[in-house]
Amino acid sequence: MKLNIEQSKLAEILETAYLAISPKPTDPILGNILLIANEDGMVSATGTNLNLTIHTTTTANVETSGQVALPAKLLTDTINNVRGEITLEVENQACIITHNSGKCRLIGGKPDEFPTLPKGENPIEVNLSAKKLQAALEGTLYCTNGDETKLVLTGVNFKIDTNKWQAASTNGHKLALVTGSLDSEYSEPIDFTVPGKSLGELNKILSQSADTSVCNILLSNKTIEFSLPNTKVISRLLEGEYPKINSLIPRTFEYEFTLERKGFESALKRVSYLAERKQKVVKILWELEATQATLYTEATDIGDAVDSVLMKPATSHSENISIGLNIDYLLEGLKHISTDEIVVRCNKPTQPVIICPMGGLLNQLYLVMPVEIKQGFEKVNNQSTKTEASTQPEPSTEEVTDIAQATNDSENSQIETSSLIAKDTTKGKSTSRSSRTKKEVATA
Repeated sequence: MKLNIEQSKLAEILETAYLAISPKPTDPILGNILLIANEDGMVSATGTNLNLTIHTTTTANVETSGQVALPAKLLTDTINNVRGEITLEVENQACIITHNSGKCRLIGGKPDEFPTLPKGENPIEVNLSAKKLQAALEGTLYCTNGDETKLVLTGVNFKIDTNKWQAASTNGHKLALVTGSLDSEYSEPIDFTVPGKSLGELNKILSQSADTSVCNILLSNKTIEFSLPNTKVISRLLEGEYPKINSLIPRTFEYEFTLERKGFESALKRVSYLAERKQKVVKILWELEATQATLYTEATDIGDAVDSVLMKPATSHSENISIGLNIDYLLEGLKHISTDEIVVRCNKPTQPVIICPMGGLLNQLYLVMPVEIKQGFEKVNNQSTKTEASTQPEPSTEEVTDIAQATNDSENSQIETSSLIAKDTTKGKSTSRSSRTKKEVATA
């Protein structure tokens, strides 16, 4: 094999294929990138870890066709540190790389030992905008489960019904759902789950794709192929039944609040510094008459903080509602919403809270479980920083971590509890100083 190619072209396909390489490959050949040069002037680079394969192509001046498997990291680092036109010449398993100031020789593996994922028969084809697919991944990947003992929850579940599609993820504490429409209709419902790790690498590739490109998806029994211009991402599917996501989401809501996203996010960050390190709980009092959300948090022997943001309520109720939430979960959800305004929907203080963007490319929602505040988080004055020791009982919090369990009692939801959603029975206790002042943040 012999070819001449611009350094930038070769570096680009190597970096893309390298995304599939495991840091600790189980077999030496899996630490290599397979380079193939064809007489038609096409050069491809392929990396795999047996669960994920990335195949990408570019053009070059190919004098002699052939293939070679070269150490992925060594090859990528070498090409990234040279400039101009490069000549690659392969003899047996050795590749001589010649550049404008010198040359080097790399010893590789046997290309015929390089593995490939099996292709399924009669795949189902789905075409989806690359921009919409990336938006779906951005809106769901952060809710996948990192615990591989519940393997199916480590992926994103996709469903297609007629001309509607959705992507969903949950770890039992939080849930994300993105929905959209397709140009084609499918007579039979389609349901599959793709590993989050594979989709994470696909998302990196999609971020560099043109906004107008289309992703051609080929779905087989055990594998899925995402085909983009010059790049293919092939992944194994996860086995097992995914929780019935749609039945875990309340259908109606008693309260609805519209807020400016950045302002809400900034207020959360300000009060987060004085939250208990373990629980990271913020109590939010939604004040209907004042049209503001008051945020309050406190930590043992450190202090407390109060902040507020304007909001627009939409409810038939006249009473305020107070909800305890995990600050980190809230900030994580807001981070993956790109619109200027958000809508917060809720029912009772112990039932799921839904956050949705106002507008956006796709329909998107984020569900987070509340923290039941049994006592404490007493009175706070927005105008004063003085605090006094109180004889009030120490506050205690208990996080409602099981989405299915929490929504099962709701009169506004139809729930099918799934055993796949983890039940966390850990109960946390937080203690703090309380403040005796004029303005009260009411308990739920």
